[in-house]
Amino acid sequence: INIGAQMKFVNLPLLFSVFIVSLVYIFYWRGEMIIESKNKGQESTQQVMDLFRQRDQHLVDDVLNMDLTNLTEVDAMYKFYKVTSLPLQGVCRVLKRIGGHWLDWPTLNAHAIDGDKFVCMDNLIEGKPCLIYSFGIANDWTFEDFMDYRGCEIHAHDPTVDFPAERGEHISFNKLGLGVTTEPTMDTLANIFKNNGHTNTTIDVLKIDIEQHEIAGLPNWLETGALDNVNQLAIELHLSSLHAGPNFIWLLELLQEMYRLNFRVISHEVNMVAGPTNHKLYNLMEVVFMKDNVWNDGV
Repeated sequence: INIGAQMKFVNLPLLFSVFIVSLVYIFYWRGEMIIESKNKGQESTQQVMDLFRQRDQHLVDDVLNMDLTNLTEVDAMYKFYKVTSLPLQGVCRVLKRIGGHWLDWPTLNAHAIDGDKFVCMDNLIEGKPCLIYSFGIANDWTFEDFMDYRGCEIHAHDPTVDFPAERGEHISFNKLGLGVTTEPTMDTLANIFKNNGHTNTTIDVLKIDIEQHEIAGLPNWLETGALDNVNQLAIELHLSSLHAGPNFIWLLELLQEMYRLNFRVISHEVNMVAGPTNHKLYNLMEVVFMKDNVWNDGV
């Protein structure tokens, strides 16, 4: 018995060492497999994005190379609706629908979701600071509240409603409208950024729903450089008044300028509540423009 006990005593450290080495090997092998799988997944994602970008290239070239001198206003109208209705698929990896609520009022043309916004989450990873400006709140905070939960700093504006100056954890509210001049109840986008110390700061998302005033505002935002540091512009376009013409060649010129700034249409959603109106087209639409350099920089 003493001999057996001695043999067990001698073999126990050896067996324990073998056990530890085996565990180390298993965990190392498992880690290598996870890393390899992750790398393969990233390579596969990049291959898919490259494929989409190849498909997108002719759509980008089509906008940048448009010869507007040969277009009639009617041609330009249908061209604008067509271009914005074909979002590029190779710019954003993760596009999410945020906010909104169901509208079923008896007087509406249709019952549907309204107030939702699509946002590309590629550069809004958790834990990284993000800055959002929102113009046009009315009584719908669903988008802002969700992005507040994400941890973004949000500056909300609307001259038509009254709310406390602070909301949630990171939302500030200002009873101020977005315009092309400086007045007691409104200011320009460039001035609002400047007054908040954000002239040279990256704006991750600029959300605008200001009931047709965006038509007059867009040239101002481009001329003043207010969009230079904006990564995403989520905007509802109200185009009904433009159908009286002539306006759509002018609108295509603005679209070209947006594309020269590296903005690309990544999302398009018609307003189902309003329904189609002039020329049997949906004159109200939610469009998201995103800077293409976010994907190119490998963020």
